[in-house]
Amino acid sequence: MPRLACRSAVVKLGGSLVTDKRRPRVVDWAALSSAARQLAEYHRLGGRLALVHGGGSFGHASVAELGGSGALTPGNAGVVQLDMLRLAVAVADVLISHGIPVTVHPPHSLCSCDRCDLAVARRDYSKGLAPMTYGDVVLCGGGASIISGDRLARLLAVELGVDCVVYATRDPGVRGPDGRVLEVLDVSGGIPGWLDGSGGFDQTGGMAAKVAEAARIPREVTVRIVGVDGVWEALIEGRGGTLVAR
Repeated sequence: MPRLACRSAVVKLGGSLVTDKRRPRVVDWAALSSAARQLAEYHRLGGRLALVHGGGSFGHASVAELGGSGALTPGNAGVVQLDMLRLAVAVADVLISHGIPVTVHPPHSLCSCDRCDLAVARRDYSKGLAPMTYGDVVLCGGGASIISGDRLARLLAVELGVDCVVYATRDPGVRGPDGRVLEVLDVSGGIPGWLDGSGGFDQTGGMAAKVAEAARIPREVTVRIVGVDGVWEALIEGRGGTLVAR
């Protein structure tokens, strides 16, 4: 049995990976199944796992159809929450079919705009299960706001004290200004201005927002941004994609 580079990890499956962000409410079954196979092997080898997934063409499309994030209210939040539940069921179904003991935790039941109570995720994780949450719309005061999967990945990493955070995306890593994938992205001096959003239905800032959240993860945690085919390599061998240095 190989020595795992990451004995414990939070893996964030990006919305651009689990869905086709160009078409509303279309799951990318091939990409999702590829990620599930790699995660199942990691789990089989003894890796401890928590999961997050993005909204992709489900939640992001719903927010866009409502008029954007500024149009969210307690009265229409349920539209987005229902779309995200549908996607969560699809993702969980594939992961469970590959032998990963997923438990699903909707953020709108755990979080407000300024804090999350992740005790139930910690409970399941301590029992050897793989708690999964996802980007969602949450209520706060008299309003409603998006909580991104990227932020939840950071919060889970702190809550669970994991070794690694792996952000799996459609791209094989972070691309520099010349379009080439960077082996290392140093954000100790700030987030590079050339990073931008991900396009499609994105409502949460794309790669720039992802890197900004990654920059806030404690420095003792290894953070990589990889493509769908790089999940196994990152978790088991500790290489590939873009290493985010803080």
